[in-house]
Amino acid sequence: MDHSDNGHATHGDSSQADSTLWPVAAGIGALLLGAALLFYTRDQDAAFAAPLLGAAIVVALFAMVGWVWDDRRTKQRAASGAALGEARYTQVVTFAIAEDQYEASRAADGIVSQLEDTNNQLRGLKGFQDLRVIVSASGTGPSQALVETTWADREGLATYEETRATLLDLLAKSEQQVVPGSVQVFDMEVVRDTKEVAVRFGTAAIVSTFGAVILGGFMIGAGVGLFSDGGSGGGGVPTAAPPSDTIVAKNTKFTTGTTIVAPPNTAITLKFDDRDETPPHNVQIFAGGQTSGPLLKGCTAGCASDDVTTELKGGIRIDTFTFTTPAAGEYAFNCLAHPTQMIGKLVIQEGAPVPGAAAPAAAAAP
Repeated sequence: MDHSDNGHATHGDSSQADSTLWPVAAGIGALLLGAALLFYTRDQDAAFAAPLLGAAIVVALFAMVGWVWDDRRTKQRAASGAALGEARYTQVVTFAIAEDQYEASRAADGIVSQLEDTNNQLRGLKGFQDLRVIVSASGTGPSQALVETTWADREGLATYEETRATLLDLLAKSEQQVVPGSVQVFDMEVVRDTKEVAVRFGTAAIVSTFGAVILGGFMIGAGVGLFSDGGSGGGGVPTAAPPSDTIVAKNTKFTTGTTIVAPPNTAITLKFDDRDETPPHNVQIFAGGQTSGPLLKGCTAGCASDDVTTELKGGIRIDTFTFTTPAAGEYAFNCLAHPTQMIGKLVIQEGAPVPGAAAPAAAAAP
């Protein structure tokens, strides 16, 4: 039986760099910001474009500030010698279980079970923290076993030293299961570097805080989007409604002007506002309520022929075209290049105002 008493176990290397998730967090934040900027530049009118961009900015800033702060803290600790945490005291007992006795040692009256039961006996001792029994089973030859007790202070370990014979007596009484001469005892003082705690705290902090940061970013972005749109109750100036004679195309869809209302048998002028650099778009109005069949006739300006259709081309621009409205009814229109994505309708009805015309002044109150 061999017994070693180490007054101090080897300390962790204080110069070792801290493990940290801040670089990963900063990378994720940068990816989110890049994706949000790409989406925002393509579709600023989307309801969640501004909140998404706001959330990405907050996440990226949070990650970068956290990374800088953590790096600065690490350097300061390295310069000051990386203060160590409080010590704990451990006794380790190792022994070998005979080759054919492994199953018997795990039985109710086996040596492993008896050692595990001592956990309850030690709980009443001052400073006791934990007892662990670890067995490494071997297919051939003896199995290795380890019993580790942990204490909060030196006094607790000293008190335990008086009862240590209890564990050794258990091993001595199990001559059939314990290989003779294999028992070794080590007393150690273990000083844990505070970096280990900092790593665990940093991981938990990043994971738990990211949710709150993303939510806060969405709220900030939503607020920015709300105020930029004028809001509905904050006293801001509301965004002007799009003109009634304008069809706007953006992100391969008609965003406004999907329904144009006009009187019958009237010359009207409409505007096609294309806000996509690519791909090419145009407007073509059909002679019926479906986006099929012949095109509506009667174009007098802005069209290549009598058909009411603008030129199919790319580039940000405003095309103007004039035509005479047909009889009352509904007439479909779409984009030649995107017939199922960009669809609208021209509603012709008696008494409707001319698109783009100024609304009549309200009658003065008597």
